Amino acid sequence: MKTAVYYGPGKMEIEEWPVPEVGTDGILIKTRASMVCGTDVKTYARGHHMFKPPCVLGHEFSGEVVAVGPKVRAAQVGDRITAAPFINCGKCFYCRAGVAELCTSRRVLSNGSFSEYIRIDEEYAASGLIKLAPDTTWEEAALTEPLACVINAIDDMNITAGDTVAVVGAGPMGLLNAMVARYVQHGRVVVFETDELRRARVASLGFETADPAAGDAVAAVRALTDGRGADQVILAAGAVSAVPLAMSLARPGGRVMLFGGFPQGQTASFDPNLIHYKQVTVVGGSGFAPEHFTRAGEMINSHAFELSRLVSHKFTLDEIVDALAVAATPESIKVEIVFD
Repeated sequence: MKTAVYYGPGKMEIEEWPVPEVGTDGILIKTRASMVCGTDVKTYARGHHMFKPPCVLGHEFSGEVVAVGPKVRAAQVGDRITAAPFINCGKCFYCRAGVAELCTSRRVLSNGSFSEYIRIDEEYAASGLIKLAPDTTWEEAALTEPLACVINAIDDMNITAGDTVAVVGAGPMGLLNAMVARYVQHGRVVVFETDELRRARVASLGFETADPAAGDAVAAVRALTDGRGADQVILAAGAVSAVPLAMSLARPGGRVMLFGGFPQGQTASFDPNLIHYKQVTVVGGSGFAPEHFTRAGEMINSHAFELSRLVSHKFTLDEIVDALAVAATPESIKVEIVFD
């Protein structure tokens, strides 16, 4: 099977690997679409402690079941599916405490989705496989995993109808956060973004936008909220320099979600009186639990969002290096790897 193998920062090779053996309880999936995630981009550029080369990157995908073992009941040949990049153990302290996204004993796919085939087993499928509706496209289904991460974060924010939500950063995850926030509260979502092209794309999706570099962002959001500030703030940009802005956008008693992944070893500075006197709550969101992945699949199968509009570029697996380069630019939203 054709596979893009990661050998370290800046090193990716297209190789032929053996197709995984199905075995008695295996499910062999032919990859149809794989999205390039920000984690893939960062790993290719500078490495990542979770991905030891040589390995296969990619974890946002959809595909078709092409073979199953004789003991498999969860899927059959011909099923159109997506699968979670990991499943939780259900037994560790964090799983038992109700925060399975912090599981310490995850199981992962046979290999990443920058490859023509992936194998999972019956146990994995029980909590990590979603069957697609007949009219769900491969590219929509490949966005299930990032949507699940957003659902996890939005759940932790307790957004209610009528809240004003400020999203800082209009990359793909910022857009997904804005979409889900609007879906939840049917109210005002304002997206702050410095890049003009990305602001235009956000506006085309029906969101209010503002350039935090063009003026007083705090004054702008207060003007929209009778002087209070945003009820909820989602920092979807992985820049520690944006943390003070996110904190200052929140109203007294508001909530700030640090969603964007920050580089290791960096620290952020902000006025602690915003927490003490203004009672601003700061929470973090990363990953997902099985219930978030299930709900994401349900939303995608019901076409709750126009997710196809997030796909800005398409490449073949042979063009993976070009795809990673484009995904690192503000001109892209979601970059898709298309398989035959």
